[in-house]
Amino acid sequence: MIINPYAFGVAYDPDAQAFFTASGLTGTTNLNAINQLVIDLKGYGIWTKMKAIYPMIGGTAALHKWNLKDPQDLDAAFRLVFNGGWTHSSTGATPNGTNGYSNTYLDSANNLSLNNGHFSFYSRTNATTASIRIDMGSLKSAPDSYSDLVLSASNLTYFRFNNSATYDSTASATTLGFFTGSRTTSNIIRTFRNGTQIITGTAASNSTSAIDFYIGASNNNGTAQYFSNRECAFASLGDGLTNTEAANFYTAVQAYQTTLGRSIGPQTVSDPDAQAFVTAANIEDQVQAQAVNTLTIDLKAANIWTKMKAIYPFVGGTAASHKWNLKDPRDLDAAYRLSFSGGWTHSASGALPNGTNGYTNTYLATTGNLAQNSASMGVYSRNNTAVTGAHGLRNSTSSPTALFEIFERWTDNNFYCYLNDGGGFSGTNTDSRGFNQGSRTGATAIRYNRNTTTNTGTSSSNGTSVLNIYIGASNFNNSALYYNNREIAFFYVGDGLTNTEMQNYYTAVQAYQTTLNRQV
Repeated sequence: MIINPYAFGVAYDPDAQAFFTASGLTGTTNLNAINQLVIDLKGYGIWTKMKAIYPMIGGTAALHKWNLKDPQDLDAAFRLVFNGGWTHSSTGATPNGTNGYSNTYLDSANNLSLNNGHFSFYSRTNATTASIRIDMGSLKSAPDSYSDLVLSASNLTYFRFNNSATYDSTASATTLGFFTGSRTTSNIIRTFRNGTQIITGTAASNSTSAIDFYIGASNNNGTAQYFSNRECAFASLGDGLTNTEAANFYTAVQAYQTTLGRSIGPQTVSDPDAQAFVTAANIEDQVQAQAVNTLTIDLKAANIWTKMKAIYPFVGGTAASHKWNLKDPRDLDAAYRLSFSGGWTHSASGALPNGTNGYTNTYLATTGNLAQNSASMGVYSRNNTAVTGAHGLRNSTSSPTALFEIFERWTDNNFYCYLNDGGGFSGTNTDSRGFNQGSRTGATAIRYNRNTTTNTGTSSSNGTSVLNIYIGASNFNNSALYYNNREIAFFYVGDGLTNTEMQNYYTAVQAYQTTLNRQV
């Protein structure tokens, strides 16, 4: 981000101030976001290349229409005119996909040039489609001049600028994020997503067009066609951008969206350990990323972070995002990232084993990682069931027996906790929901904590095990046993924790779950 030279004064950037005056935009967050966006674009040398910038800020059609580059309420200033069905909100403007479009009053013949132009569109809707939906552009024939940015149509992503019908494309993977199409010469045309080039094209330019570009559809000789249904949080039109300029453009726009709390794409957070996880797990949701960031900060403040060997936040909604260890987010067995087996259901609320063959290997054995008399394990369960389900390992053929398991709620309505011992510790539990933790801090001291209640007992430790800890079942001599059927929203393995540390852990994890709206 470019340093704001106005941050210590009372004035905003003059171009930002002109936008505020014309549009009537209010709110400190909104004003600061626009001001910083203008400063960043100028700092990157991109501002002068822009003909129209639509920040889609303020939540109404009256505020979404304004062109940041020239905030006059005129067709000649390229302010938007919305037609058909649109939904306007604080996160952007969404056309209805049937008749919604907006006229920019900007065309390539009069405002750009044959071999120099770009479109950009920040989409907050993931809608790949086999039908034809054009997010912005115009179509003209005889001579052909096709200019459009298409996030997904016929399951393809592509950009054309003053083309004939020929274009370069790639299979649609997602329609989320910041898409930019750019032509810089007659035979160089590129498409970027989140600053990274996804299409390198050589489709030649053919002709300019005096037909205005639409947003939310394409202007086919004055008739709106191929309506989009993707929410637009930012759009622009202007001169062509180089690879470096496209990357810097994304950086500026992503910072703008993050300030407004509506960004899509890999997020930026303050804690470096949280950032490593967010990047590895590809967490594109800002709320999720900030939840992980706050959790990491809270655990460090409570002096729990350094005691952890593995932390699984189960965030992001897919197996690909659920597998990562927050403490060491590398895609390696040695980093204890998860490997899912059998039947699992992954969603925003956590990971649900099917109770019959679903489990995951942590690749973390107690031998070499945990001390015999200092160990802990915890699981956040979102279902209340009484089943023969466990998490951990059961090394029952060794002598002496060294089990490492948590049973949140057995069929007899008791919890059971084993931590490097054979005797275990048990007590009544008629509700398996919430944060269930077991901890050993001495040769005989063992405790079980569920949410705000701690049960303290004694059970002599016997030793550690070379078996890996499983989640969703217990590892019984390298075979899964005691399959669980409770949705898991958090799991950890670490050194022994005191009663106070377990309570602080619950407070941090419960705040994390509440932020994600999945607390129990």
